[in-house]
Amino acid sequence: MNSIEFCNDLIKFIDESPLNYFAVENAKNILIDNGFRELKENERWEIEKEGKYFISRNGTALIAFTVGKDLTKGFDIIGSHTDSPTFKIKSNPELTKHNYLRFNIEPYGGMIYNTWLDRTLSLAGKVTFNRDGKIEDALVNIDKDLLTIPNAAIHLISEVNTSFEINPQDHVYPIVKTIDSTFEGGYLEDLLATELEIDSDMIIDYDLGLYDRQKGTIIDNIYQVGRIDNLGSVHASLMALVDAKSTSNNVLVLNDNEEIGSRTATGAFSPFLADTLRRLCDNLGLDNEDYYIALSNSYLVSADQAHAIHPSYASLHDPTNQVEMNAGLVIKIAANGAYSSNIVSNSRFIDLANSIGCNIQTFHNRNDKQGGSTIGPIASTGLGITSIDVGEPILAMHSIRELGGIHDHLDAYKIYKAFYEQSLED
Repeated sequence: MNSIEFCNDLIKFIDESPLNYFAVENAKNILIDNGFRELKENERWEIEKEGKYFISRNGTALIAFTVGKDLTKGFDIIGSHTDSPTFKIKSNPELTKHNYLRFNIEPYGGMIYNTWLDRTLSLAGKVTFNRDGKIEDALVNIDKDLLTIPNAAIHLISEVNTSFEINPQDHVYPIVKTIDSTFEGGYLEDLLATELEIDSDMIIDYDLGLYDRQKGTIIDNIYQVGRIDNLGSVHASLMALVDAKSTSNNVLVLNDNEEIGSRTATGAFSPFLADTLRRLCDNLGLDNEDYYIALSNSYLVSADQAHAIHPSYASLHDPTNQVEMNAGLVIKIAANGAYSSNIVSNSRFIDLANSIGCNIQTFHNRNDKQGGSTIGPIASTGLGITSIDVGEPILAMHSIRELGGIHDHLDAYKIYKAFYEQSLED
């Protein structure tokens, strides 16, 4: 497998994952194809040593794990998140002024608004409905050119390239089509009903987000696609887990809602990971003391993308830690604790990368810049696990289309796979 082949597989994964629900569903299918068995949170577990399992929560978060011979040796964990910035459809969304049908939306996460303008968009997400007195749900992806958010002409806003500020309450409602006085409403429900082959009055609720219709592409040795942050980390760690030749206690964590603070039932602040590890230990007969020993011997890689130096904005970066694209995976470090990396966790990771011939870079924010959040400090604080924050260097983070290096993505996979294959007994 070379960088282009692996990057094409990433682009396919992202193109087929327009929202977090689809990322988890696609991850589940990959795990099942590789011999992992699904467990349910509301059912009793029967765990066997050297078995492979996964559980999901709310369709947007997932934990997969392999069981070694001795859980007290600890867990090697890679954690990332399934969500990316988007616009979510509000309740009662139809706006009909000025003979346009538009949808009422609200921002999810911190996106770069202007990158969403003048693009062909559509909707994806989950719908619940009542069929014969029973509540059911289904994923839906409106696989057609459906929406657009047009700019105002420069003749009307002369300062559009200087001081004009996009207001998410006033300027980013997507247009569906023009309408006339005969329009009666219910367009979205009818659209969803047609996709699901049900009656529109069966629909109870929906969770829908906008996504870009343009497919990802490779441009020489770089690639461009939406949601690299953080489906790039999801893909690299997922494939590393299923490809690793290991009988260790390996864990893959795919949290949701990192982009809005992680304080949900599927976010990193939830007990999802702690409860899963505790339940695994209980199932194999370990007591409280064994559980705490296992945590003490565990190590968490928080995989969330990093900022490559931007050639047009080089002054925005730290002068001695200027991360380059296609030059290696990045360790993210912050004296204020915004990242969980420390001298202990860094040393193990750097030594591992060196042992397989992969480069490592370091990222520090400028002292007058505030970095983004990750799940690393949350998970390590909640469980006391040694942790490190790493990521692939990308440009245009939180744009509708981000830019990454094909060699960095393959390097991330190689390091994550070696991490999972590194014996916990060494």
